[in-house]
Amino acid sequence: MIQKQTIRVIALTICVLTNSVNFSFGQTNILQKIDSLQYLNGDPFECNSVTWRIIANKKDAIQVLIDRLDDTNFTKATDKCKKANLTVGDISFLILKRILPLPFFAVTGVQCDVIENGCQLGIFEYIESNRTKFKQQVQEYYDKKKSKLKWRQLDSNHLTPCYIKNNIKGQYFYD
Repeated sequence: MIQKQTIRVIALTICVLTNSVNFSFGQTNILQKIDSLQYLNGDPFECNSVTWRIIANKKDAIQVLIDRLDDTNFTKATDKCKKANLTVGDISFLILKRILPLPFFAVTGVQCDVIENGCQLGIFEYIESNRTKFKQQVQEYYDKKKSKLKWRQLDSNHLTPCYIKNNIKGQYFYD
């Protein structure tokens, strides 16, 4: 009888430790992916890019990405809407926008309605000039809205080949 109880205690302890290690490993894995953004080169959203593996982490990546919005380390990654190379903070913002809606005016109170060549003018300039404030604004907006986040399947018209290749079938929306 004592042996069975001892075996049960050991088995339970192993289960608890395994779950703790898995949680820590999952968080560490996301951090490692986000830390690797600094090594991106060219288009950060090529289908094989780490950005898609971060997006696939969905809600688990959001807070870490928000924490990186003020990261000014330059990468060799580019975006047609920014003249200079992207920073880790810029890429974090672009990834966040693919996970959940971040309406710029609702987040910042700054209106950037002019679109030229597919680029919303003024966004990167605002972020560059106000990184710490922007991070705080995104955090406050997310804190206010996160309880209303709902995952929705995207219809086939909105699924790009990169979404499909990386098995990402939806996006968060606010209810």
